[in-house]
Amino acid sequence: MKYFVVSLVICSLVMSYSEAQELPMRLKKIVEECKARLGAGDDDVAAMFKYEPATNKQVKCLHACTMRLLGILDKNNKPFEAGAMAYIKSVTASNAELEKLLTEVYNECKYFPASKEGCEFSEAFRVCIIERSRAKGIHMLLH
Repeated sequence: MKYFVVSLVICSLVMSYSEAQELPMRLKKIVEECKARLGAGDDDVAAMFKYEPATNKQVKCLHACTMRLLGILDKNNKPFEAGAMAYIKSVTASNAELEKLLTEVYNECKYFPASKEGCEFSEAFRVCIIERSRAKGIHMLLH
């Protein structure tokens, strides 16, 4: 039984590490798909990774599309808790403290601001995530 538990722990660590290694490639594919869907340009994609508020609707909707395809947002651009938690697990690679902090950030931002719709809400949600993450000393994780 002891060896079985050790094997499960090792497999879990390997899977988490593997998921973390695959995330940049997965993200690039998703961003390219969203870019094509929206007719966005390379400048829009570059702006997306500056971790600053979007300057136009095209970039806001590019963020929304990316977060939808990552499973962080639902089809209405609202936070999807199960998808967000899965994403957090994939980017933390078994770092329990980072997972805890990112979950706190998610919970602080998931209803903020409730009055906005569509790409505007997803952008406000994204900005909240960035600001709360920085306040907790978390360096941004891809997106």
